Amino acid sequence: MPTSTQKISNSRLGQDGFSLIEILVALVLASLVFLSFPSGEGTQNHRDLQTAVSNIERAMRFASNESVLRNTVVRLRLSLDKTPLEYNVEYGPPGNMPLPDMPVKPTESLEDEKSDKEKQANLSKQFAKVEEFEEIRHELSEDVQILGIATSYQKKILTNNEASLYFYPTGEKDAALIFFATDDELAYLEVQPFLSETRSVFEPLKTESVAKKEDILQTRMDEVYKEWISH
Repeated sequence: MPTSTQKISNSRLGQDGFSLIEILVALVLASLVFLSFPSGEGTQNHRDLQTAVSNIERAMRFASNESVLRNTVVRLRLSLDKTPLEYNVEYGPPGNMPLPDMPVKPTESLEDEKSDKEKQANLSKQFAKVEEFEEIRHELSEDVQILGIATSYQKKILTNNEASLYFYPTGEKDAALIFFATDDELAYLEVQPFLSETRSVFEPLKTESVAKKEDILQTRMDEVYKEWISH
């Protein structure tokens, strides 16, 4: 039989505090709320991925403005094979500048690859770095990869060497699709030729299957690219 002291203690617990059951229920609810957030949210990798996308968007706005101010073709050039990735804004000679045709082949021979590299090398000789861009450029985190770039000029997903996005004095630019990734997330940036706005999408990687991470990324990139070119 409980003593008078125990009755007083239990009464006070009910009035001034929380019972053990109430505390357990609160903890369960708090854990459910925490688990409801996307896995990438709040992590350093996700923040680095967002920063990388924002930095490339900022570089594109800079390049677009430079093209109008200089009245010439300007490009954002990305070196995909370097870690961390390097990117620069470069300007071409004054006046109209025809870009060489870059044909798309399902498979390229060594001779075709050599020819494409020569075209790109000759084109690069006509461009010079915008020095002012060096002062505002930010290095991308080593935890973020730019997996590939497709543009209306290059007409395929480039995953190595160098890729460029071109801007014109008329305010037009290449349509583009740029893929980013961390260990647990994929992002892609859609660029429209006549609009200043861009669209960015972030997706958690679905790695439940036995497929390699590289294959999963490539499959998703191909799916997004196929949908993009069909529009």
